[in-house]
Amino acid sequence: MTLTVTRRQQANDSRSPHRPALPPPSQPGQARRRRVRLLLVLASAALLIFGLTDTLLTQVRLHHAQVRLSDTRRSELDAIRGIGLVESTIRGLLADETAGLGTVSQLDTQLASATAQLDHSVAGLNLANFSVSTIDTCLHGVRGALSDIQAGSRTAAVGALQSADDSCQLVTSASSGGPVYPYDFPDPDIVDVGGTYYAYGTNSASGNIQILESSDLTQWTLLGDALPRLPAWAPFGATWAPGVIQIGALFYLYYAVPAEGTECISVATSLSPAGPFDDRSGGPLICQASLGGSIDPSPYLDSAGHLYLTWKTNGANGQPATIWAQPVAAGGTAMAGGSAPVALLRPTQAWEGSVVEGPFMWNDGGSYFLFYSGNDWRTASYAEGVATCQGPAGPCAKPLPGPILGTEGQFSGPGGATVFTTPAGQPFIAFHGWQPAAVGPPNPRLLFVRPVVFENGYPVVGAPSS
Repeated sequence: MTLTVTRRQQANDSRSPHRPALPPPSQPGQARRRRVRLLLVLASAALLIFGLTDTLLTQVRLHHAQVRLSDTRRSELDAIRGIGLVESTIRGLLADETAGLGTVSQLDTQLASATAQLDHSVAGLNLANFSVSTIDTCLHGVRGALSDIQAGSRTAAVGALQSADDSCQLVTSASSGGPVYPYDFPDPDIVDVGGTYYAYGTNSASGNIQILESSDLTQWTLLGDALPRLPAWAPFGATWAPGVIQIGALFYLYYAVPAEGTECISVATSLSPAGPFDDRSGGPLICQASLGGSIDPSPYLDSAGHLYLTWKTNGANGQPATIWAQPVAAGGTAMAGGSAPVALLRPTQAWEGSVVEGPFMWNDGGSYFLFYSGNDWRTASYAEGVATCQGPAGPCAKPLPGPILGTEGQFSGPGGATVFTTPAGQPFIAFHGWQPAAVGPPNPRLLFVRPVVFENGYPVVGAPSS
């Protein structure tokens, strides 16, 4: 800066008619000292400028790193949403394929849209807690399943999902207490058969009724479709909320399915908990069309060996949503003659939002608890409550003012719960939940498993197992 001012002054002096006389030439020693001082000043200035520049660059790098980390987290959530979108597309392709409505052009468009979403989702993942190859493996498996379905090979699609299970689990669950299965698995029901756990879920990419297997409640293997063939009267692609129970050597799978212009319940049987289950009925078990249809079946076997079915009607003709119970006839495929459905529960608390559904009856040492879901299943307001009952056919009451499980850090809108006990006697609850940043369709509802503990005589959901 000093040099610049001096040169400008010299230029002005050269144009002046009254330029002062130049000083006498300096001695060589003085000139050297001036040059040294000048070099020291310039060096100091350079060091100062370098230091300021380096500090600024460091701040910029830190800012960019923070931005990349934030982008990485968003990309992770985008990837999870992308997986849900692909699974939703798979379900659509399955329905179109069966109904004969889809053209090759339409399928290609759906495939391109889903894969474009996934391609966009991987941006910035190099700073994630898992490698790019991990998410690539996950997305490759999901894309492969979509392509297999498009080609008409459901068996290959299941294999593609199985091959990507471990990688997708890392993407969707990076910490303890997260989902135990990386794909869409709504309305879970879990049974223990000789120390092996079988989980059944609403229809999704892997079939009409999904089925998983585990020996430790943490690592789950996809077995495929528990109900690969539907009865002639049942439409394809709309089977949900399975409830499974073993009676003697036979396993019964109750499920919801549309029929007769409304929503109904049917039942299939198998000699193995892994299926395949077979429904040879000529029509549904129960429908209750005047009450808006019957869904969410859950079987219960009392200590005397009597089978009961609990379910929900949607509500219609001035009647609210209601949870019902009724004895089932010997053989498990017809309602007991001479009995009528008994109303167990209706919405009476604000948190339920005029909805009660997804019932599950559980007996703990003679105390009957009815677990149920309330509110809009598509939102974070969905939650899980519990009522007390005098028996499997009621009457029931609500001793608690609110739900026992609602939206928290690792999931939103939990519901559709089932309760089971390990061979060691520890009760667990399994339920589905949305990812907190991906609530509502077409995002996946993931499977969670937590221990059940008691407080003041009532079951509550315990902390996640490590």
